[in-house]
Amino acid sequence: MIAAAWTCLLAPLAAALLITLGGTRLSRRGAGYLATLSVAVSFVAAIVTFAALLGDSPEDRYHPSTLWSWLTAGQLDFGLRIVVDPLSVLMMLIVSGVGMLIVAYSIGYMDRDDEERRYFAYMAIFVFSMLLLVQGGNLLMLLVGWGLVGLSSYLLIGF
Repeated sequence: MIAAAWTCLLAPLAAALLITLGGTRLSRRGAGYLATLSVAVSFVAAIVTFAALLGDSPEDRYHPSTLWSWLTAGQLDFGLRIVVDPLSVLMMLIVSGVGMLIVAYSIGYMDRDDEERRYFAYMAIFVFSMLLLVQGGNLLMLLVGWGLVGLSSYLLIGF
């Protein structure tokens, strides 16, 4: 379940990096397909996480996971941490499901635009940011997700 939650979070980030690093070697339509595929992978991973969470008893439906700790001082522990609980899984399903539909629709809408690759990289970063916001396991991750949502919204509006 935790591996599926990390997959849900990191798939759009990986697509954004691949689109950015691929540059013109990746076709404009290929960038759209890659972004759509990554958000679809996130949606499937969210469904897997939801199904695994249903198997838990109601009082055991809280699963934190820390990839690494950045700062530890006494009882404070700030790190790359996500939480899987009923609310975060519901939001993962909504963000990745609606995001997949929007990115898939954008393939046709953005057809023949000169900067299609940049748009799909921005969309993948936006979905990643929203997922980080809803899965963040501490205040630091929530603030990072919130800041990235603001940045990616600014970039998409400016596009």
